[in-house]
Amino acid sequence: HPHDVNPAEKIEHSGDRNFISSPHAAQRLEMISLAAESVHSKMPVSHWVFSWRENEQPTREQVDELVDIFLREMGLEGCQTVYGLHYNTENYHVHIAVNRMHPITMKVIDPNNGFDIEAAHKILAMVEHRQGWTPEANARYIVDERGEVARRKGKSGPKPKGPALDFEHITGEKSAQRIAQERGHAIIKNAQSWPELHKKLATAGLRLEKKGSGAIIFVGDIAIKASSVDRAFSMKHLCKKLDDFTPGDHKAPPTPITPEPVSEVNLDEWKRFQSERAAMSRARQTVETETILQMEARHKEEMETKLADIGKREPMFVNIARYFLDEQHKKETRRLHKELRKNRKSFGARKPRFETWLRSCGLRHQAEQWRHRRRMESLPPHLREAPQPLEDTQRDPVKTYAALRQRILEDTPHMEASRLDARIALSMRMNGFTQEAIAETIFQCAPKEQTEQVERDWRRYAERATAYAFGIVGDMTLAKSVVAREDTRKREEETRQAEAERQAPRIRMRGYSGSLFAGKKFS
Repeated sequence: HPHDVNPAEKIEHSGDRNFISSPHAAQRLEMISLAAESVHSKMPVSHWVFSWRENEQPTREQVDELVDIFLREMGLEGCQTVYGLHYNTENYHVHIAVNRMHPITMKVIDPNNGFDIEAAHKILAMVEHRQGWTPEANARYIVDERGEVARRKGKSGPKPKGPALDFEHITGEKSAQRIAQERGHAIIKNAQSWPELHKKLATAGLRLEKKGSGAIIFVGDIAIKASSVDRAFSMKHLCKKLDDFTPGDHKAPPTPITPEPVSEVNLDEWKRFQSERAAMSRARQTVETETILQMEARHKEEMETKLADIGKREPMFVNIARYFLDEQHKKETRRLHKELRKNRKSFGARKPRFETWLRSCGLRHQAEQWRHRRRMESLPPHLREAPQPLEDTQRDPVKTYAALRQRILEDTPHMEASRLDARIALSMRMNGFTQEAIAETIFQCAPKEQTEQVERDWRRYAERATAYAFGIVGDMTLAKSVVAREDTRKREEETRQAEAERQAPRIRMRGYSGSLFAGKKFS
């Protein structure tokens, strides 16, 4: 019952598998009791989330089918499972909690021998193909022409790992791993000797050192593994290419790396965000410095007053008192620095994410642009704002809906129903219909077109499909259509000019020597 905590959060659909009890509270106790029987695994209950795109709205039957495929492919068909479909965000998503402790064998199942993420990527490809969802652009697996799951072939250049990408998404600045890849990858790859490598890396503001049996790259004062830049940059591979390791001359202190934006989207807002974060960091450092200085002053005062008092009464115990008092101060100093490090970590966790900061400043449109920044980067800067409708219309929206539906299904016969309605809503927006008119049209027409028995809240279904068309993704799609129209117009104009030049009459002239026309008159 999430609505008891957050009234805005709703559940579209929920279900369970392999329980003796029917009430959810009893099922929860049943799952906890079985999980407690596990000896080798402290937490045998796994939590998975599957999310759809903004223009996709799954039915209850599709969610049930996804859960069945997930359990089958993971080898967890007999395990206790609960799941719930949410629509509290712009993307429908289903939470799946599965107890890997099998109720009959009493053994914890390890899906795909520990490579459960790999199996999940295959499940994504299966579900997308079976239910007609939009495949991910850089999916790890696809379903080929024979209907089999196959590894997707594509160019896989160096790119930051998951934690580095998370850092970039939170702060909006390039991670140390990305900076090392951009500045140092070509240098390390093409270096022919250790001195050359160290010299060129220093020019780029980087340095490479040996730590244990591995190699690390310093980006300023941040150390990252060289193998995280490229697997071919491990110390073993580098020594095989450049002979035994020769350390570089790193006498000068590391050059601090200035934060760089990871994207040009919302660049002005990002600079404001960075200045506020820097101000927060400076304030924290000021507080830490003042706290340390106050402690040192107190220690000095205690040392002077207490030793002077002891020296007046018992001079022979002054050295002993100085030793124990110094140990007490050292212990207090270590405790303070430990607390400061702990506060520093929690301070970093309290810093707002860039997207959250944008929303807190009332910049919702910019927050959505940042969320879809990879798509935004593919658009020219002058088309990144919401475009106007391509044309005004006074046509009947119901007839327009039917015509667009027929035209789209001719091109894509097996398109999923919610994707189809979202595309129709976008096309109707391009033709000048208002958001209210489109939502009302889908509310009236969609239940009649989807003849299969589907339980939906059709009003909410229509509103979400229309919200997608008038949201940031719809804006970008319209902007791309504007670019496509401009390109088509330019190509047509070039074709017309070429055809006109080809059909134009040509006058051929022959040249003669001057003596041939000497003394002759021409009429």
